[in-house]
Parts: sequence; C-alpha cells; structure tokens
Amino acid sequence: MTTRPRERNARSSERVRLTVRRTPFVPHVDEPQRPASLVAALALTALTGLANILVGGVAFALLYIGVLPNSPGLSTGTLLTIGGSYLLLGTLTLIGAFGLWVRKPGSRVFVTVVMMLRIATACISFGVIDGWYSGGSVVGMLVSLVVVGLLWDSRANAYFHSAR
Repeated sequence: MTTRPRERNARSSERVRLTVRRTPFVPHVDEPQRPASLVAALALTALTGLANILVGGVAFALLYIGVLPNSPGLSTGTLLTIGGSYLLLGTLTLIGAFGLWVRKPGSRVFVTVVMMLRIATACISFGVIDGWYSGGSVVGMLVSLVVVGLLWDSRANAYFHSAR
C-alpha cells in the first residue's frame, strides 16, 4: 500500500514538459491589404447579387402562385423573362463577387460587364413594367454605377496591379 503514492510521484517526475513559444501573429506580408473602396465594392456586389436572386425568386413565386401584379404590359411570359434574367444576373454577380474576394485578375472586368447588364436590365424594366418596379430599377442602376466607380479607382488599380 505504501508503494502507490511513490509510483504516482515517480510518474509525475517522468513527464515530458513541452515549451510553447509565444510569438505574435503576423499576417502575410507578401500580400497587400485590400483597400476600403474595394471592400465596399465587394460588399455592394454581393448584396446586389443576393437582391437580384431574391427578385427573380419572387417573380417565379408570383408565377407559381398565379398572382400577377396589375400592370397592362406584364404578362406571364414577361414575368418569366424578368425573373430568369434577374436570377441569372444575381448568380453571375455572386460569381464576380467571389472572384473579387479571391483576387482573380479578370474579376473586375467581369463584375463591370455584369453591372452594365444590370443597368440594361433596369432600363428594359422601365419600359416593360412601367412604374411597378421603377424604384428598384433606379436603386439598382445607382448601385451598379457606384460599384463600377469603386472597382476602377486608383487604390483598387494599385491593389490589382500588385497581384500580377
């Protein structure tokens, strides 16, 4: 019975102690920091893509339910075309936002083209839907112009040129 406490002491003295070096976290110094204007453009691009997918989903939900807004130029085919185009643009916008996030070289051009398509879709919506969705179209056009401006400012240019 007296040997057990000694065995415990013997075991505890044989333990290996590992030393832990405490070094401060240093981020990657070879990669430049993403400018705030690009972060804003990235956030607006992602939110725009999600909003487009939401609008396209609502258009398809209205078709599925059978409820059409009371507008003379809005038929089932028109609503199907608008819903599909918004879903497609939303998906392309999210793909472009991911490209901006991972710093793909062609992502700025891709997002710019998609934003120009969004502006064209908003202009077509003005002509087809009349005043039913005009507020959303105006906001979409303004956000697209802001995103394109932020993507091509001098800080974003320097950030993407350093990636080459």
